[in-house]
Amino acid sequence: MILTSKITSKGQITLPKEVRKLLNVQEGNVIVFEKENDKIVIKPAKTLRDFKGLLKGTNKGENFVEIRKKAKKYVGKRVIQGGR
Repeated sequence: MILTSKITSKGQITLPKEVRKLLNVQEGNVIVFEKENDKIVIKPAKTLRDFKGLLKGTNKGENFVEIRKKAKKYVGKRVIQGGR
């Protein structure tokens, strides 16, 4: 599949409908552009919901705010590392 999109004067592009469907993204979602060798890979950004249950059973006694801060920090690192 080869699809094209123009860059606007503001540097914006519109993702073709087929690409949005393949990525399962919609208005307001965040996408990640990742350079792999000589290509750019586009994928949906991970959300906190993607990591649901990750901290389950850890750090008992911590309040929700502290656990959420740790989860956001962890997710941020994962996004920077490309989800690895």
